[in-house]
Parts: sequence; C-alpha cells; structure tokens
Amino acid sequence: MPVVEGALTATTSISSTAWDGDWRIHYAASSNTEKTSETGPLNVYLHNIQFNEEGDSVVFHHFLKADGVCIESSFTGRKIGDNVYTLDSKYECFTDAGANRIHFILVSDDGLIISIENVDEAGNRTRHIGLVGKEAEADDHDLERFKEEVRKLGIPEENIVDFTKVDDCQTQ
Repeated sequence: MPVVEGALTATTSISSTAWDGDWRIHYAASSNTEKTSETGPLNVYLHNIQFNEEGDSVVFHHFLKADGVCIESSFTGRKIGDNVYTLDSKYECFTDAGANRIHFILVSDDGLIISIENVDEAGNRTRHIGLVGKEAEADDHDLERFKEEVRKLGIPEENIVDFTKVDDCQTQ
C-alpha cells in the first residue's frame, strides 16, 4: 500500500513499551462514515495498547459492539516504518476491511492520534483517524491538534464522533 499523501508526521518514536497501557478513544472521524457506524468494521472502542520489547509489533485491545453488547477483541500490527504499522492479516473487526496501515503521532504525554488508511477488498480507500488518551476526557490542545489532522486528511469536521459520549464499553 503506498504512503498516504499528507500523512501524519511525528517527532517522537512511540514504538516502545513506554507507551504501553490503557488508552481510551475520545474522538474519531472517517472519510466513510458507514465504516465507523455502530455496525461498521472500523468502529472499535480502544482500551489498551501493548508494544513488544523490540517495538516491531503492537497489539490493540479493544471492544466491538454487536447488538449493543460489548465484545472484547484485539488485533496485531507489524512495524513497517517510523510510527507506521500494518495489520498482519484480517481480524474480526476488519471483516471487510482489506489492507490497513496504522500511523501514530504523539500529541502530548497522554494524547495520541491514530490514523488508519484502509483499502477494502473492492479497492475503496477510507481514511480513519482517532484521538486516544490516558484520561477520561481529551484536553483542548489535543482536540485542536486532532481537528487539524482531520482537516489535513480532507475529512469533513461533521464526520467527527465524540466517543466520550457513546463509549459505554469502557465501564463494563
């Protein structure tokens, strides 16, 4: 999959166990809102990230919702560049998702932007971006940086979903 034009750039490499731990999704936006709808393949409620010691793979622990029930799941990414990972194979949450490239950018000590470039089996490209944090709410700086990246990717701001209001999986 080619590198995305206007891709996020980071000054700090995050592929380290220093960034392991609990993260929660605060906001997400997508160029294709069907993929991030409650039944969409990219609608995941992240709750933990774990890098291996070498930093060449990462496991995302998250919840999916099926018929309103939160189901715990995970998927693994393999490092292919600085702060860039690709999914090794299909995972339950990406049933029609095809190829996925995940890019991280650190925005603060407890704020992280995760950008996903998805090319599904039909060749359709979707840009998905999420702001995750260590706290229950995103701070204003992190949210503004997230919105800036949303604009850079050409995703309309009206496609932003506030997961702090819809993520009831974290409390179950």
